[in-house]
Amino acid sequence: MRIVSNAVLIVSGVYLALGVMYLRFWWAERVRTAYLAFTISCFSYLLFSSFELGMMNAATPEEYLFYAWWAFFPGTVGLISFAWLAYLHLHGRKWLFVTYGAMRIVAVILHLIMANGINFRQITSVVGRPVLGETVSYPIGVPNPWMVLPHLSHVLLIIFFLDASVRCWRRGERRQALTFGTATILFGTTVLFFALSVLWGLVSVPIMASFSVLFIVAAVLYELNYDMHRAAMLTEKLEERDARLTETLEQLQLSAAAANVGLWTRKIGEETIWVNEKAGELWGSPGGVQFTREDFFQQVHVDDRALLVSLIRELEEGRNEFQLEYRIVSKDGNVRWIHSRGKVEPVNGVRFIRGAIVDITKLKMAEEAIHDLSGKLMNAQEKERARLARELHDDLSQSIALLSIQLATLRNEPKDIANVKNRLDQFVSDVERLSVDVHRISHELHPARLTQLGLETALRGFCRELSAAHPLVIDFEAENLPRDLARDISLCLYRVTQESLQNVIKHSGAALARVSVKLENGEVRLSVSDNGNGFDPSATKAKEALGLVSMDERVRAVKGEANVISAVGVGTKIEVRVPVGNQSDNGIKNNSKLKVDNNSIRVVVADDSKLMLDAMVRLLTPHFEIVGTAADGKTALEIIQQLKPDIAVLDMSMPFKTGIEIAADLKTIAPEVKVVIVSSRDDEYYLRAASSAGALAYVVKSTLGDELIPALESVYAGTKTSASSRGKFVARINGM
Repeated sequence: MRIVSNAVLIVSGVYLALGVMYLRFWWAERVRTAYLAFTISCFSYLLFSSFELGMMNAATPEEYLFYAWWAFFPGTVGLISFAWLAYLHLHGRKWLFVTYGAMRIVAVILHLIMANGINFRQITSVVGRPVLGETVSYPIGVPNPWMVLPHLSHVLLIIFFLDASVRCWRRGERRQALTFGTATILFGTTVLFFALSVLWGLVSVPIMASFSVLFIVAAVLYELNYDMHRAAMLTEKLEERDARLTETLEQLQLSAAAANVGLWTRKIGEETIWVNEKAGELWGSPGGVQFTREDFFQQVHVDDRALLVSLIRELEEGRNEFQLEYRIVSKDGNVRWIHSRGKVEPVNGVRFIRGAIVDITKLKMAEEAIHDLSGKLMNAQEKERARLARELHDDLSQSIALLSIQLATLRNEPKDIANVKNRLDQFVSDVERLSVDVHRISHELHPARLTQLGLETALRGFCRELSAAHPLVIDFEAENLPRDLARDISLCLYRVTQESLQNVIKHSGAALARVSVKLENGEVRLSVSDNGNGFDPSATKAKEALGLVSMDERVRAVKGEANVISAVGVGTKIEVRVPVGNQSDNGIKNNSKLKVDNNSIRVVVADDSKLMLDAMVRLLTPHFEIVGTAADGKTALEIIQQLKPDIAVLDMSMPFKTGIEIAADLKTIAPEVKVVIVSSRDDEYYLRAASSAGALAYVVKSTLGDELIPALESVYAGTKTSASSRGKFVARINGM
């Protein structure tokens, strides 16, 4: 049994995955140097753990000394990187950080100079010690007195971590002090323990310092989760700022109409322009003087001169009215936007151009700001949630799921050690729990259940989960609600319900809430009511409440109407009515790979992740005939209609059509094809939705190595099954 070695390999895989993920984060945001520091730390301890594994399995003193000598370098880089991370994140004292770095650099120089490194003068023997059923090595030798230098630097590192945590606490940043500060102190203390106890020969145990990094990994992942939640809250506040900015723009427009207006007059055919004081000021010559046309054009921005020349020509040729905007460049280089309007009037047979100008520079700046902010408000909230969820799902979760498949496959291979299967089961279980945590975070950020299962299922599940978590009974009712409701409408109604029920929990003191959503007379009607304290909707504080403002903005964005009915002491009712529009289909690119054969059990596999698609194909190929693959839902449906396989293995979430939608379509167009749904989510709502759509099996991706082949065999034999993340069939043909 190689429990310890396998654990080191798994930890190394985690460091590799986190290092790659945070490298991508840093590459996207170069100013976030803390991401770079953590990336360097992960890659450094990936190398250190490799040398540490070599030390654990060393058979001779020379071999152990070789690995120990090389491990000192990535270990030093990792320690300095973590100190850098603490300096950036906790704002530790710079002189402590620099002093620690200098001590480590001196230690590296001494390590290079000395024949056997800074830790040992000589290793006389290597002794094996059983740890969790595996024999691992530790050294017996003559310590190098210079080894006290890196050990003193460890003490300084712990002091630096402790000081930074205290300073962070005193600044009021207590969450960072508790989480990251505690993690760094535990990390430094663990490293110091192994350094003192093993290298000085005080304790006869192998060096296993790479596991100490998990303290900081846990803190960083917690900080990432907190930052994602905070980013979601900030996008909500942006909506309030957008409303305020829109109001400011309206005020600026009124102010421009009521402000001092510059007036000018020019006789057609003459060069002189008569201006009032305000016009002279706006054109860059205060005092109400005369302008020549040449003087005026010298003040106009070079890109706008052609427009003005064209306008003047049209006025001289008979055009009567005009309105335009152009830029004036002042002598100090500042650019001022001018709005000008006027008309041509005849006076005693002579045509005069009379115009009025106003400074609209602030208005232009506000319009630009609103244009920019409007785009951000339209995309920031859901794009940020979707992006972060996709980052976690595609990078970390898929890698961990694949690792679980590989470990499960390894368990099925012949081994000399009888108990290896039990240990691998534990590894798979640990990885699955981490995958479940990632999916939980992803679901909190973006309601994937909404896009995959529809509004009714998403709302029903949300109400049930919220009621279970709080002392609030929530009655949910849905009527005639289509599953293919437009995504923007579904998301709007989901968020309104979410915000309304959160307000009920936070403010109303209600014991009962009712949620009703139905399709009636061409519009979706949502009602959320409670029997709580109620409030006065006409009060200023209520009107400015961010939750109510955001709900109103969301509903208006889908051309709907929202109404708040409440009074103090009688509860609150929020009614929303949204008209239902037509859906349009986007073009689909064919990403299929086809081959036709008629031997054995014929299977089509579809998944939008190439990594998982290849893994499933490799897993199934020795047992089944893989006749087609696809990377999106529409292509998968076309392949299934063309090839008529015995079984279709479909990913739950794919572009254009989900696996559940395909299963529902196949009940009508190809009922002979048996459907197996695979998903990263171990969720009863997905399980029920898959069953209702006609799927005969539901397998969680983290159990594919164990359960996919039995599930396909069971489905082909006529049994309806599902596999949870615990690796057990939890439902049969009459119970799914």
